[in-house]
Amino acid sequence: MNEQDQITFYSGMNTIGGVQIVYGYKELGFVFDLGLPMGGLFNEYVKTKPPLGARHYMLTRSAPPLLNLYSPEAMEDLTMEQLQEIWKRQELPQYPNLKVFISHIHQDHMALLPYVSEGTPIYMSKDAYAVYRAVVASGEYGDTKGRIIALEDLQEIALDEEGKVRLTIIEVDHDTPGCSGFILKTASGTKIGFTADWRRHGRHSHRMDRFIELCRNEGVEVLITEGTRLRPNTLFRQPEDRLETNVAVRYREVAEQAAGLVYVNILGRNVERVADFILATKEAGRTLVMDASTAALWYEATRIGIAALAGNAALTLAEEVIRVLPTLNSLSVDSSVVLPYKTISLSEVTANKAQYCVYLPYNQLPLMAELECLGDRSQISHYVHADGNPLTANDETLHRWLTEFGVQYHYFATGGHAAPQEISDLTARIQPKVVIPLHSVHPTLFDSRSIPRFYPVYGETVQIDKLLAHK
Repeated sequence: MNEQDQITFYSGMNTIGGVQIVYGYKELGFVFDLGLPMGGLFNEYVKTKPPLGARHYMLTRSAPPLLNLYSPEAMEDLTMEQLQEIWKRQELPQYPNLKVFISHIHQDHMALLPYVSEGTPIYMSKDAYAVYRAVVASGEYGDTKGRIIALEDLQEIALDEEGKVRLTIIEVDHDTPGCSGFILKTASGTKIGFTADWRRHGRHSHRMDRFIELCRNEGVEVLITEGTRLRPNTLFRQPEDRLETNVAVRYREVAEQAAGLVYVNILGRNVERVADFILATKEAGRTLVMDASTAALWYEATRIGIAALAGNAALTLAEEVIRVLPTLNSLSVDSSVVLPYKTISLSEVTANKAQYCVYLPYNQLPLMAELECLGDRSQISHYVHADGNPLTANDETLHRWLTEFGVQYHYFATGGHAAPQEISDLTARIQPKVVIPLHSVHPTLFDSRSIPRFYPVYGETVQIDKLLAHK
């Protein structure tokens, strides 16, 4: 049993996403986050599944080597000696009392939830919980056997029986509801601040000023921040970001001016943006057509409740604006979900294309062949791509489809991550003793404004007191 508090870094270094950090004190192990890195060994084609998939992740260093974090059947015959050899580490700390924190419901922060052992406490914000339940209902992800504990914004809880280790959850601004960082008071009294993923150009930018103020007031000494956009081309000039509130405005302009069909591609987990698009579709005089999975995600998230959408007009207009188009390649929606939206046929859409906007996720692209080839072909269609998969404007497959049918492309992305200069400013205002940039391909480009930086090595465990002394 370790009597000193320590922290182990398993993933998130030199990569986008996949942050996996474990704070440990005595029997307590506090894990944050629990996702998979972007561009790792697994993707939509190279997959594994519970329960034995946990073995595949651990044997490829894609999941934290915590033997009691996963279901027992996945751990059969897997020894600590084998994991130590795989990680090239003499010590991989184990904790009898594991607890998990999920900052938000993006794959690179929560993809390992279906592998967590039964009853393991999993903390997340209430809005993140609503999105997670909706993602499960939509068929996109399997459920977890862990015990989810949904927390109110700014709620403080004790993580250990002695009450020495305390967590305060703090909502930040990101492109999915409920994204939260925290301040962790360790057993030794050190305060650790974790930003999670954050930005300054969203609708809740004020939350970042609040996060800074709370960290300053609490005397945060160790700051862990994301650095997604740390790149050579943004190092010396701050990029101009489209405001979140402007995305739906640009979409509405396309929908109002287009004479033909309009396609929409945004991430369904960005429930607030979906609400914006529902309203914009109504204002443009069109109907928003969804597949059952996308409709289920929106419906379940808002049925459970998204605090950020309280009083939003989209909640009452959704049944009027949304129509569900049954498709063969839709995900398997939870059978208990009864959607209140009317269905629509393909022939109805193609008979009057100027009346509809079709929410077309990347995996539904083949439907474009029918929508384009049937009905009136005299007017060109438009494709609005706003941070939906693929998360790039130059995906070759997507553009082959658009070229094939002469569809006009509009890229209205804005993203969910802070500019490098904003990360530097946040760090300078908090004034920690040490800052750790993660969730970045180029963490060493970070300008910490003279505050000491620490760059952890994969699998490295460091005592908190030694971290504070790092220069």
